[in-house]
Amino acid sequence: MAEQFKHLFSPIKVGNITIPNRIVVPGHFPALRDPDMLPGERLTAYWESKAKGGVGMVCSGIWSVHKSAPPHGDYDTPLQTPGGIEKLKKAAGRIQQHGTKMFIQLWHGGANSYGVGTQVWAPSEIQTATGSKTHAMTNDEVKEVIEGFAAEAYRGQQAGLDGVEIHGAHGYLITQFMSPQTNHRTDEYGGDHAGRIKFACDIIDAIRASVGKDFAVGIRISADPISGGGYTLDDTKIFAEMLTRSGNLDYIATGAGIPPMYYPLGSLMYHAAGIKEVVDIPVIGGGRVTDPVQAEQILEDNQADLLFMNRALICDPEMPNKAREGRLEEIRHCMGCSEGCWMRVSQDGNPQGISCTYNPTAGKEERPGWLEMVPAEKKKKVMVIGGGPAGLETARVAKSRGHDVTLWEKGDALGGMTLVGAKAPGREELLEMSRYYIYQMKLLDVDVRLNSSVTTETVKGENPDVVVVATGSIPMIAKDIPGIDQDNVIKHVRGVLSGEGDVGENVLIVDNQRHIEGLATADFLADQGKKVEVIYPLDSPAPFMESITKMALRQRLGWGDVKLTPGLHLLSISGNSVTLGIVEQADGRSILSDKVGRVIEGVDTIILSYGGVEDNDLYYALKDEYPEVYAAGDCNGVRKMLWAVNDGATIARKI
Repeated sequence: MAEQFKHLFSPIKVGNITIPNRIVVPGHFPALRDPDMLPGERLTAYWESKAKGGVGMVCSGIWSVHKSAPPHGDYDTPLQTPGGIEKLKKAAGRIQQHGTKMFIQLWHGGANSYGVGTQVWAPSEIQTATGSKTHAMTNDEVKEVIEGFAAEAYRGQQAGLDGVEIHGAHGYLITQFMSPQTNHRTDEYGGDHAGRIKFACDIIDAIRASVGKDFAVGIRISADPISGGGYTLDDTKIFAEMLTRSGNLDYIATGAGIPPMYYPLGSLMYHAAGIKEVVDIPVIGGGRVTDPVQAEQILEDNQADLLFMNRALICDPEMPNKAREGRLEEIRHCMGCSEGCWMRVSQDGNPQGISCTYNPTAGKEERPGWLEMVPAEKKKKVMVIGGGPAGLETARVAKSRGHDVTLWEKGDALGGMTLVGAKAPGREELLEMSRYYIYQMKLLDVDVRLNSSVTTETVKGENPDVVVVATGSIPMIAKDIPGIDQDNVIKHVRGVLSGEGDVGENVLIVDNQRHIEGLATADFLADQGKKVEVIYPLDSPAPFMESITKMALRQRLGWGDVKLTPGLHLLSISGNSVTLGIVEQADGRSILSDKVGRVIEGVDTIILSYGGVEDNDLYYALKDEYPEVYAAGDCNGVRKMLWAVNDGATIARKI
């Protein structure tokens, strides 16, 4: 294994600090901090799981450096709170005891600050996302913020950290100084490249003067702001040369958002590769780096010196150790769905603790029995019915704890609805879930019985101690709509991806599911050259879909000329004519009225996407017959895959 990963697991000098390998946990927001914004047991355990798993470096999420960035209660920065340095020191020690280096990410949001309570600071007066105007920083205020970066870096050094990373990416204050769109200054901090990067250079020099040479100092920048940040990768190359001239910077890291499943693996590595062309200090790259073999190739190709593998490590924090030990097939690979990580921490006003669609341990590392599997006190015969995500996770955990597990699946393959979803364009990585679980079933020697429908008599014949019913959902079928039984109506969208029914050239999808099924099917049909329109009752389609995935999918639908029409619902079908009703709003509620909003002629195929309903008849038939009967996944409430897997993980720990 050492030969296979001769780059990935080799040490590297970053300034005067040696990072033991090239795998880095980047700064990100897991929404696990204590109320004082410092790391308590929950966040520390989250970081430590990755250190135990063998990463070379962990970088915290953002740490504000000034009261305008915003303050923390009565204190300007987190490390100025009483006991703040000691609390961070304790957390850092937990990470460092595993040989992993610990950094914090120093931040000022500028125009994108939140919770300040006063007018936010920025290089120039510009309009914020909320419509307010920023305060154009005076020269003295610029110096004050620079001093804030240096002071917080020094406090981090006092906490025993190995280094700091300056957050100069993602549209925050340093990026705002770099971009001519937001920096209209005419003084020394504006104008040409040298003026616009001077703020970042002064921060680097001030930190170095504060911490000396034995403390690492890096910066993360958006090398090529994809959404139009006012500068390009060519500009960033100029900036990078200027950032390194003083010799006070130890590394440059790239950052440009979170590519969803629709983006190819390694799709943003050109950022790091471009910067490496012009600097001679280590460069950290990332952007859908999910696999150690892929990572090794990137390093061998000299596209980067270290790699951010954030979502890969959320999905499987043991990935480095598994790779080092040759257990590659055991790795739980990130699918890029971002449902458990990004969506749970990005919900406006209500961020939840980070998780992962099929690693429910993420965010629960401090809970007994989650990170470290606790053997069952009594071995039981467990019958799991259903081979979708909930049933598979139940079987994996229950078997790992020492139970005798049999998994029953009525179909000929494991994976449940992921096997259907993976048929849509750009969604093929959903098959990674079934690959992982199929391997786990073999590794753990779970008795898997395919093509095996289960009845109450089947269960009676097996006589299990525990029954877990994970039979999923069945399509919700619309009723009492004139024309619904015509041959040109496909009553549920799942059948289209499964290849059931003939779909004509002109297609109307009636999408009431509010997640991805309807839009992914529209993409599937547009990819075949069909003319597709999707109607939905709300102002926006698929409101429960994760935002970056939705953005990418809507872009694909635009390329396929798919028409998206809001505020309509299905009234009737007559031949190839479809009558649609208006959705009215009253008292904050959507009301499906009988008022005709539109009649569409010449529709070859009408496809209904109404979601699913619980397939729980077997559960209710069994629940009073055995001492332990559980419902897991969609048969316990139709939700996202994240919750199905979490059901299985939770139930299996109770048995």
